[in-house]
Amino acid sequence: INSWNTYDVNNYINLGGFMKKCLITGAAGQIGIKLLNELIKSQKYEITAVDLKSNKSLKRFANYETKVNIVYADVNDKSIIKQLIKDHDIIFHLAGIIPYVADVNSNLMNIVDYQGTVSIIDIIKKCNPKATLIFPSTTALYGDTKNVDNKSEINIYNNDFYSQNKYKLEQYIKKNLDNYIIYRIPMIISKDNFDNMMYNVLKNKNVEVISDELVGIALLKTLKHLKKLNGKTFILSGGSKYRTTTNKLIRNVLKINGISFRYMIMSTFMPQNFYTHYYDTEDLNKILDYQKGSIKEIYKSWNELKKFKRCLNRLLAYYSIRKLSKQK
Repeated sequence: INSWNTYDVNNYINLGGFMKKCLITGAAGQIGIKLLNELIKSQKYEITAVDLKSNKSLKRFANYETKVNIVYADVNDKSIIKQLIKDHDIIFHLAGIIPYVADVNSNLMNIVDYQGTVSIIDIIKKCNPKATLIFPSTTALYGDTKNVDNKSEINIYNNDFYSQNKYKLEQYIKKNLDNYIIYRIPMIISKDNFDNMMYNVLKNKNVEVISDELVGIALLKTLKHLKKLNGKTFILSGGSKYRTTTNKLIRNVLKINGISFRYMIMSTFMPQNFYTHYYDTEDLNKILDYQKGSIKEIYKSWNELKKFKRCLNRLLAYYSIRKLSKQK
């Protein structure tokens, strides 16, 4: 993976002094941008956003250049990451690849997710052990378990490389760091993008999702409760108002977006190994009070985005929608 160092890390602007300093890797990603927005609105933190230099990251960071410190770098570039970690109190490590990519390219997953995360953990341990690492894992590692809560047993299947990797990293964090919070997160959906979801789910299963906006809110509120949450692992999900079935969720996407390339590839060629459940998140929500809105509000936002676009795609989706409706 190439690394870009177009930003002089030694001379980035010190905005705070007494302010808590937050470092976000993968800051141009779906969750990273939501977290950036929440941190900026709070006006309580000095923020450094890290991501690879690409057309996407340049476009997404364009409106943040005067509000946060932006560093274009690879998380595997130890010299840059070391300098950043030494000078920050909180590390939100959001950089990584999405599940279905991990399952088809385990070598890339090993480089980006595993090696990159292990490197960050080792640097924290050696250079800034007082810093807190906030790490997103996945609820898929519970496998096809019912009634999932924080105490449920891990049940990872052989072909689920993404969950295997996340669980190994969880264990490495617990072994090497004193200050960490691990959030196991389910399928993430967005009001702004109705095709950015995991289609390789088992059909007609219970599913509880969370919006990217809620994840951003929860991560911000985590900073107020670091001592209470430290050293623990939680399920971070949307709650009862974000529950449905996988068939109903996919039907709603197809009705709005129609057949997409992502849907065809993931539903046809990918192993159906992204497991979904309902979750018990009452304890975490009592602390963070982050669960707002509902999946129905997400559907409404999608419909408003639809308008008259993708009419042919929706027509082509008719057969798939009928098939999903009949499955029991």
